[in-house]
Amino acid sequence: MNSMVIGLASGSIEKLVVASTIAGGAVALDMDVDVYLLVGGAYAFRRDVADKGTYAERPELQDEMLSGMALNGVPEPLESLRKLHTAGQLKIHVCSTAGKIWGASALEDFVDIVDDVVGIAEYLDRCEKAAIVQVL
Repeated sequence: MNSMVIGLASGSIEKLVVASTIAGGAVALDMDVDVYLLVGGAYAFRRDVADKGTYAERPELQDEMLSGMALNGVPEPLESLRKLHTAGQLKIHVCSTAGKIWGASALEDFVDIVDDVVGIAEYLDRCEKAAIVQVL
């Protein structure tokens, strides 16, 4: 089976929507998807941060983007990723160093769809074996 790796280095709403859209497309094509949460991605998935919204790369456009998403039925990225995770073809991993940067080193520090906390060597190994690698 083909597989995809997404390295999510940003926690911005823009990149989270892109990551969830790409992951959804890959799962629809029957691919296994591994998302590795790197620095900003790890922050966005912290349990105490995820439900409070995310920051934007262009804060002046955040309200417009969120309004456009709501108007067009584009789900929140965490909701989309949660559905994909439940379907079983999506795994989410946190880089241990990224977690430590944000004071979150244990699995329970992150939202419930995070599968594990791993070293960067695992991410690099998966990148080497994947058919497609995206870094956002």
